[in-house]
Amino acid sequence: MIFDHVFPNSDIISLISARLIQLSTNDSILLLHPSAEIGMPTTSCGLFSSINIFNQLQLEPLPNSMNISASSLRSEWFEKHLAIVLANNGAKISTRAKFTQTSSNTGEIRGSTSLKGEISFDFLHDISIPESNSHQWYCYIHSDTPPPEISIFSKRYDASFESWSLTPITIPNVFEKKIGRGTTNSPNTIDMNLEIAKNYLDSSIGLN
Repeated sequence: MIFDHVFPNSDIISLISARLIQLSTNDSILLLHPSAEIGMPTTSCGLFSSINIFNQLQLEPLPNSMNISASSLRSEWFEKHLAIVLANNGAKISTRAKFTQTSSNTGEIRGSTSLKGEISFDFLHDISIPESNSHQWYCYIHSDTPPPEISIFSKRYDASFESWSLTPITIPNVFEKKIGRGTTNSPNTIDMNLEIAKNYLDSSIGLN
């Protein structure tokens, strides 16, 4: 099996990068993921500056499961939708997959996955986020209005809140917690992850 691009992990940066490649080329893409499902669980941030940012990824129609408001969405369903769009447009996706690189352009896939064995590729995209975007942030999904010490949050379409803090805090009626990454000023929002992906592709394969 031969692919132009292989992503050994289908995290948010890899999914966005794969979609940008798909929109700009006719190259073949393989996305692997060690877990049973893409997006569940996820540590990515669901906040964004404007819904218009999704135009750059051509993801319409956006499903109701993403729970989109004017500035946030359910990040796990965003990642799932990205994977579905990628697959519907020709990308191969294999979950429960463990990838081992065997040379500069070959590797082996193992695991309880639909795609196994030796593969060849032109580009292996094992993407690391920049150190400046690697600071730890704490996320809380909750039903009550965020406390005063929270400055980064958004109210989702279902009236729940997604709040982020650089330090652990106590918030009433929290039904989900996760630890994500970001700069010293902000978690890595969807806008920021899109920019990270663009910068990575520009430096690695000259895609801009």
